[in-house]
Amino acid sequence: MTDLGAVLRLLYRGPRGAARCVANPYRDGVAGLDGPAAARRRRRNLEAYCQGVVGRPCLILVGEALGYRGGRFSGIAFTSERQLAGGGPKRLAWAAGGGFRATSSNAALWSEPSGTIVWRALGDDPRGVLLWNAFPWHPWGGRGPLSNRTPERSLLFANLHVLERLLAETGGAEVLAVGKTAQVALAACGLAAPALRHPAHGGAAIFRSQLERHLRR
Repeated sequence: MTDLGAVLRLLYRGPRGAARCVANPYRDGVAGLDGPAAARRRRRNLEAYCQGVVGRPCLILVGEALGYRGGRFSGIAFTSERQLAGGGPKRLAWAAGGGFRATSSNAALWSEPSGTIVWRALGDDPRGVLLWNAFPWHPWGGRGPLSNRTPERSLLFANLHVLERLLAETGGAEVLAVGKTAQVALAACGLAAPALRHPAHGGAAIFRSQLERHLRR
């Protein structure tokens, strides 16, 4: 099992510089959106995922940033709180009995289409696969905290320290970029990673096909 403690400490501190309209869900909560002790629950979700579920990563999928339907409330990239703590078929089998908790005030729990696509492409099997983001916090857009935006290049490049530390701690793992923003960030860290089509906005079939080819190897 890889020790990601140093990476998580950097993550929890939040972004550097003037990070406007950015939520650090591992430290802060928003009244009306977050439930009790939400930030602590998200830290525990992420730690349980990294330490007890993934093990030693042999493959890392790096996306763009946390989305409000996914990691903003679950604490885990490409994963919704409904997948962690909901009932019914959307709950991931590995999350049952793992102490994972919902953190939002949304009684229905948030569900993210991209998260569903990614986990189905992985066969719902987390062993050896770490999901992460180039900008590992939630940048929100003009519609407020329940919206998403692509982080500006200046913001992205000013906060590559977490990604750089992650790559240093997981040396030897294959790294794939999910989307062009992640590929640009990895290149800035000195890693020429192949890019998969992002599953959002009609890219699901291409993403699945590309990832399956890598998994077969």
